Amino acid sequence: MKKTVFGTAVALAWCIAAPFAQQQPAPTPQETPAHNIFVLTGCLKAGTDATVTFKLTDASSIGQRTPGEAASAVGTSGQKTTYELRPVTGVNAQGLDVDKLKAHLGQRIEVVVRPVESPAPPPATGLAVAQTAKPIEPVVERFTATEIKRVIGSCS
Repeated sequence: MKKTVFGTAVALAWCIAAPFAQQQPAPTPQETPAHNIFVLTGCLKAGTDATVTFKLTDASSIGQRTPGEAASAVGTSGQKTTYELRPVTGVNAQGLDVDKLKAHLGQRIEVVVRPVESPAPPPATGLAVAQTAKPIEPVVERFTATEIKRVIGSCS
């Protein structure tokens, strides 16, 4: 009798515990993968600001859409836009330096890029929001070039 009660108790405990052992952990929010790269084509021009930057004008993406394109309205495929390309400056940084980008100025190029991580600006609160209301300007996407090659075509 003791063995039957003990066996029944073990079986009951196993039946109650089994479904909880199979539960999946809560999903974590999706983050941008480290391998997030894009292929862009356009005309390479020198940047206008004081820092060393370049602009890829009359540009379009090939294959996977950039985050800015993905967030824009549907039906804008093939839309030409401008991107900012930043050269790498660190010894351990992976990408193209200033000299390699300068060699392609004024040319139509195809470039493999990855997004530049930039810190988000602190949120404005209170009176600062009301006083600094400005028209919304489109945000230029910033990338670091990892590969570059000249393609057929001319820049205007």
